[in-house]
Amino acid sequence: MSGIAAILENIPDPRQEWKVRHKLSEILVIALLAITSNAATSSQIHDFAVTRQEWLKTFMTLENGIPGRLTISRVLQALSPKAFAIFFAQLMKKVEDQTEGRIVAVDGKALAGTYHNDGRKGLVFMVSAWCNENKLTLAQVKTQDKSNEITAIPELLDMLDLTGAVVTIDAMGCQKEIVKKIVKEKKADYLIGLKGNQATMHSEFKEYAVAAIAEPVEKNLYEKLVTVDKGHGRIETREYWLFRNVDWFEDKTAWAGLNGLLMVRSSRKNIKSGNESEPEVRLYITSMSGSVEEVANASRSHWGIENNLHWVLDVAYGEDQCLTRLNAEAVNLAQLRRLSVNLLKLDTDNKISANRKRFIASIDPAYLERLVINSKLFS
Repeated sequence: MSGIAAILENIPDPRQEWKVRHKLSEILVIALLAITSNAATSSQIHDFAVTRQEWLKTFMTLENGIPGRLTISRVLQALSPKAFAIFFAQLMKKVEDQTEGRIVAVDGKALAGTYHNDGRKGLVFMVSAWCNENKLTLAQVKTQDKSNEITAIPELLDMLDLTGAVVTIDAMGCQKEIVKKIVKEKKADYLIGLKGNQATMHSEFKEYAVAAIAEPVEKNLYEKLVTVDKGHGRIETREYWLFRNVDWFEDKTAWAGLNGLLMVRSSRKNIKSGNESEPEVRLYITSMSGSVEEVANASRSHWGIENNLHWVLDVAYGEDQCLTRLNAEAVNLAQLRRLSVNLLKLDTDNKISANRKRFIASIDPAYLERLVINSKLFS
């Protein structure tokens, strides 16, 4: 217990010292254990602590007993989400394998349970950085509105060592200042979606790509790759075109590192019915210098944050059903959930789903202790 407690004590305690009866580190350890064991709210965290009190006392002092439900809620509400986020990012540096060319996906997710009936007031978004190679969340920051992801992304990037990495972002991050930060400050490359929020750029690049592909004599202007994947009762075909000549683009120098355009056309065919979907075309700008295979892999890898983080949070943790309207508490619970997901990912000995791991943790204290307390994250 000394390892995890000592590490969590690095988080600043916002409470007045003379009012403190329960250590912040112990409350956070209880919350992390409870959330990993299927708890979702501060009330359920308290229920977990009460029912596991004797077990908790085997490795925690709990000098003033189990903290009350309101105490847990007040602490999670008082704890600075930004301070917790900085701690989270620093903690994950211990286990991240910072290999050259690693792919770091940046994407946002709404905390649906923070939604208020009067419009979208109070709806909180979490913007996370997820490493494809390690399958781990590296950092996250909160923003109060999806449009504010533009300002949240630079804050998130500042928390990370991205030297030599490839940062992938959807079209929301297609901003000159963001690509400048990635290339100039973070010494990384980028692959960023290009859509209507950069209307002129999108129109010019799409017109150029379509014209080059249509003209047989222009084949030397691009590299092409075709992939075919079969699964879930369908066949998905993706065509990739990577264009390196972007010198004609008048605003090129304003986009730091820009040296390529990727166009992807994907279509799906239902194996049983034979029906085919309408082709979907997507554009990306990039500073990567690799082959079309490498750039295409980066574009596919971006979806890993949806499949390996957002999907797990919704299906295994029921994040969208967590109806916590207190802003800071909702954000801190979300950060604890992401830390818990990482702990499950680090348990590579058990090749089972996140749902099953959480269920076993809820009935087997020895497994829960091994999963959380004895994790290499806290060693």
